[in-house]
Amino acid sequence: MKVTTLATSVLVATTTLFSFLSTTSAHMAMSNPPGQAGPWSDDPHSDVHAWIGYDKKTFPCGGYKKGPVSTYKAGEVIPVRFWNFEVKDYKKFPPPKGLSQSRHGGGACEFSLSYDAGKTWHVIGQYTNSCPDIYYEWPVLIPKNVPSCLDSNKCLFSFSWTAYSTEQFYHHCANVVIHGDDKKGILPELEMTVVDVKQKGEKMDTHALGDGKSQTSSGPDRREKQLNLGGYFACGGPAGKHGLDLGLVRS
Repeated sequence: MKVTTLATSVLVATTTLFSFLSTTSAHMAMSNPPGQAGPWSDDPHSDVHAWIGYDKKTFPCGGYKKGPVSTYKAGEVIPVRFWNFEVKDYKKFPPPKGLSQSRHGGGACEFSLSYDAGKTWHVIGQYTNSCPDIYYEWPVLIPKNVPSCLDSNKCLFSFSWTAYSTEQFYHHCANVVIHGDDKKGILPELEMTVVDVKQKGEKMDTHALGDGKSQTSSGPDRREKQLNLGGYFACGGPAGKHGLDLGLVRS
């Protein structure tokens, strides 16, 4: 007699749900840290890879439920990884060669922290040209001088992306816990850039310069990687309230 466990039922249902998506609809989501609503979560969604505004996806984070919780220390580097439905095993990195990405010509990625469940966002990393790409890790340093954030319902790490060939804003979040400086900790001054979100009154008329490549890019820019690892985005660092030029262009 065949016995179907709850875990098996969830796996089958998730696989069936995701199988309805065509490969051409595979955009981009964040698999490390594991973001909300991905296949690794208890609440998987077939539109997790889509932009804000698609099928009522809301800002921030798409409006999804809490996901897996990742724990970090201030000063630790997060090797961000990306995922889409072409990647069958998100635990293996890098994925098999030749997968379709629909990375829309690359563009500007920001990585941010929120300590208040998405009400405010503080940028701790930026890549301005070839991001995202599932075949590379994108290192982001948690500044050494951030305060602790121990409530995983409020503490979020996010990836946001403005692409080259589309006027769409992507925003995907992971629930985190951060052990930081409990006496003098302070968050960076640089605020997240939000464009093309009608919900926030943003007109749909902005894209990024990007690299124009639909499939594999050249990976993180060496200089930007050094900045991301060198404390550039910490409060008191050179990024200040301006950061890097994201190469955003209004149509």
